[in-house]
Amino acid sequence: MKTSKDKFSITALLLTFVGVFFIGIVIVVGIVFFNQKTLMVPDEFPEIQDAVDAAVEGDIILVKPKEDGTPYEENVEINTDNIKLIGVGKEKPVLDGGGAGLGMDLSDRSDVLVKNFRIQNFDDGMELKQATSNKIIGNTVNGSTFDGIHLGNAVKNLIKGNVVFENGSDLPPLTGIGIALVDSNSNLITGNIVERNMEHGIRLLGEFQDSTSNMVKGNTVKGNGVDGITLEVRSDENMIIGNTVEENVEDGISLSADSNENNVFVNRAFGNGDGITFFDINDQDANNFKGNKCDTSNQPNICN
Repeated sequence: MKTSKDKFSITALLLTFVGVFFIGIVIVVGIVFFNQKTLMVPDEFPEIQDAVDAAVEGDIILVKPKEDGTPYEENVEINTDNIKLIGVGKEKPVLDGGGAGLGMDLSDRSDVLVKNFRIQNFDDGMELKQATSNKIIGNTVNGSTFDGIHLGNAVKNLIKGNVVFENGSDLPPLTGIGIALVDSNSNLITGNIVERNMEHGIRLLGEFQDSTSNMVKGNTVKGNGVDGITLEVRSDENMIIGNTVEENVEDGISLSADSNENNVFVNRAFGNGDGITFFDINDQDANNFKGNKCDTSNQPNICN
């Protein structure tokens, strides 16, 4: 039978353990906080790449528009994980490529935040190849020759609240996808406005491996030159939920013959295609539909 003294000893031991545990947390948080730096562009570094090169993990880079209103004319390669690159000011700082290169290259990076930039006139506006758990939030991406935002073999990235428009070239062959996911898994594409791109608005493609378990949710996809949202070869088990898809030249939402078991729920799709060859929703394989509002489809019970 435990005595009062025994109970007191156990309680004291537990309190000591809890105290040591919380002291450890405080020390770790303090180390992270005090090691974190804020780098200012153009006040401390004239170019964005200069600040990126100087940053270490945990740093924050704040970028203001240039006082003379000219854009940053550079290609930015993110070469450090776990940094934050944030545009500040009344207007988004502009990154202009003059029609060449990559605007923001996050290839092989993880846990990077890029927020509140205007990225224009590059080959691809933003590229995330073999990239993991990055956040691309609140940017404007336009005027790319190829894709606005391109993910290749990328996992668990968040693409949120961006405006991606007028990317691509009408010179043959036709190019220009707003947001492209190739061989990419478990990404969240949400709350973006994707308009007037030369090809597709949002495209999922399994080129060398499946593109699976991605969620495309709550986006507005309008007036693109081919399909609004398209799932092509080996794009399986994705979620297409709550999007507004309107006035795209071909299909509003298209699921190819090699894309299966995708859930297409509560989308609104109107004014897409001609209702004969192209439809608001065009399903060519075994996919699941529920609660979608549309006028035309190639299969019964899709629009309800």
